[in-house]
Amino acid sequence: MSALVRASRLGGLLIVGAAATACKHPAAKVGADAAVRPVAAGALSKDEEGVAASIDRAEDQRRAAEVLGSWQTSGNPALRRRAVRALARIAEAPIDPATEAALLRALGDEDLEVAGWAAYGLGWACKGREEEHVKALAARATTLADTDASAATSRRDAIDAPAAIARAMGRCGGPLAEGTLTSFVRGDANDRDLEEVVYAFGSISARGPLGDEAMGALLDRALAEPASAGAGAALYPIGRLDRVPSPWTARVLGAARAVLAAASPLRGMAVRALEKAGPEAISDLVHVASSAGLDPAERAEAARALGRLGPAGREGAASVLARMEHDRALLEPATLSSDAFNVLVAVVGALGQEAPRSADAALRPIASLPLAGADAPGLSRRVVTLRCAAAAALAQAAYDAELLARCDPDAEGAIGQRARLGAITQRPIVTDRRKAFRALAMSPHVSVREAALEAIAQHPELEDVGRTLLVQALGATEPGVVASAAEAIAQHPERVLTLARSERLAALDPRAPPPSAHPAMDLPAEVATALAHALGRGWRDDAVETRTSLLDAAVAVNVPEARAAATRACADPNVTVRQHATRALRSLGTPQAACPRPATPEDAPGAPASPPPVSHPVRVTFEIEAAKLAIVFEPELAPRAASRFVALSRAGFYRGIVVHRVVPGYVVQFGDPGGDGYGGSGDLLRCETSPVAFGPLDVGVALAGRDTGSSQVFVTLARYPKLDGEYARVGHAEGDWASVAEGDVITGVSVEE
Repeated sequence: MSALVRASRLGGLLIVGAAATACKHPAAKVGADAAVRPVAAGALSKDEEGVAASIDRAEDQRRAAEVLGSWQTSGNPALRRRAVRALARIAEAPIDPATEAALLRALGDEDLEVAGWAAYGLGWACKGREEEHVKALAARATTLADTDASAATSRRDAIDAPAAIARAMGRCGGPLAEGTLTSFVRGDANDRDLEEVVYAFGSISARGPLGDEAMGALLDRALAEPASAGAGAALYPIGRLDRVPSPWTARVLGAARAVLAAASPLRGMAVRALEKAGPEAISDLVHVASSAGLDPAERAEAARALGRLGPAGREGAASVLARMEHDRALLEPATLSSDAFNVLVAVVGALGQEAPRSADAALRPIASLPLAGADAPGLSRRVVTLRCAAAAALAQAAYDAELLARCDPDAEGAIGQRARLGAITQRPIVTDRRKAFRALAMSPHVSVREAALEAIAQHPELEDVGRTLLVQALGATEPGVVASAAEAIAQHPERVLTLARSERLAALDPRAPPPSAHPAMDLPAEVATALAHALGRGWRDDAVETRTSLLDAAVAVNVPEARAAATRACADPNVTVRQHATRALRSLGTPQAACPRPATPEDAPGAPASPPPVSHPVRVTFEIEAAKLAIVFEPELAPRAASRFVALSRAGFYRGIVVHRVVPGYVVQFGDPGGDGYGGSGDLLRCETSPVAFGPLDVGVALAGRDTGSSQVFVTLARYPKLDGEYARVGHAEGDWASVAEGDVITGVSVEE
């Protein structure tokens, strides 16, 4: 029996029961006494196939008005699902009344997948309508019959209506949503139902603290059956808090320990909750990170948590490394080629640039690891990564330490340069340190230059040097370098502003009043010129981060061209660009500014040609260093994205591309020819997000905002509910993706036709 069904018998839903009639679909009678059951979707007729193509076109062009009401109420559930899916993906806040009304009607559909899609759309477009949407969602939950829980099928693209309704309430948030979800958790839900309800709490806790009732309900469930999956899941929302409130620390520690000891299938959630309990959890995190019998992903998670808990956490990481030191196989090539490498990297990284002296003995053998031969580039890169991380920890911020200088055999190698840059930025960047910083900020390696630009925001003492480097970066050809400079300016405009001439003259005049706390500032001409030039460049469509960062920077320093740039961006086809444009215009003095979706002609000039559609799962094998790993691209939920990635694979696009992001136990990401995560194939993808779960080895479309996909994909390495509904799931992976390391290169790609 569904958790949401049981909750209808609890007092928590009485306040919303009267809203149930608002959710009824003309084609579906629902209610407490209705025999609601899953309806099998029939095959589409030839005419319906044409309608489905029209729906897909309306979805891709974001035209809700073209999804006709007759399609939404078709007698064929398959067509209704298609129509409501399109509306759900088109919906954005502020939601237009017609789309909202259509989704509210569809929420009452007798086909539970139609209802699930409607819930997803209402949750996505909640802003400004939170209470109304939560009432409708909770009311629909009361009508779900016991048979709802058996609606799950073997189809990977099936939509679980109770889960979608709960997650939509969490996305909306607010006291009503929190109270309703708390009543669900207090019920007698089974593991599967409880998981989805507590994941909904994660959306609420990511925005702020949970109330005492919610905290108590979650911890009670975690302690009730600590070996169950539901117990681990109940700690997920706590792991998304900024910090556990002090009155709850002891209970959180107790619940996390119980879940870990009972080996819950989702015990990784307990590790994340421990970190949010603060320094009192350090000994527990040390135990997890040191336990060879635990999953490497959990151990890496614990190590990263230690690194974020300040000096005491770094001492804990040192004790973990000391325990690992006794494992003689730890530094053997076979171990370094496995997922154990990522655990060791996480532990060494947790020590920081100024490691506790207690770690020195364990760090020295790592800093002196023998270099691998040229015939094993992947292993060589891993060895150098470890050598430089250990050398940086030993150097104690001495950027010119001999150990740090020779950790990378390539004197101009990116790994060694990043390590030296990290050491430089640990102290005020003055005198010789400033000279070394400037040299690295001009590195041929994009990742090093971007890291240097990010550091400028934290080092006001750089003054003219920092401003000059930012101006130079705005003129770079690499979109990531330009975006990094623009982000630094947007976040810290004072880094490029100078004291106004009037203020300088006043400082020399003994008769002038004393300087104020907020003196007038001027924008140097070279900064204004560089920003104006960068704004006017013809960036590729998928360089959304670069375009929006430049607009944000122009507004932050009030460049004369900012208003014209924001006005142009207001008419951009991309919703993420328009969102930035709306904020820009409001900052520039138009408080009611809004950038509605522009009317786009069906065949927009310059629109990329769609690749041949993929109608069935396609397996693509990637040779990454010495391993063969696969992704099966599935078109059911994300047909355009699947077709794009298969077409790029066939064209050899991914051959030679670097895996630019690896977070052990979380994700592996690739697909940017520039290797820094800011680029793509040149063409944008519309979002095809869905209310489905991301489990281990699922594959998603990497995004930098809504409708910003291009060619980058990620492979999940564990269960991370925060990805659900936020990214398009486009397939599943096969093979040992946990052994992939950052910097590994895709040397071959083959598509099984």
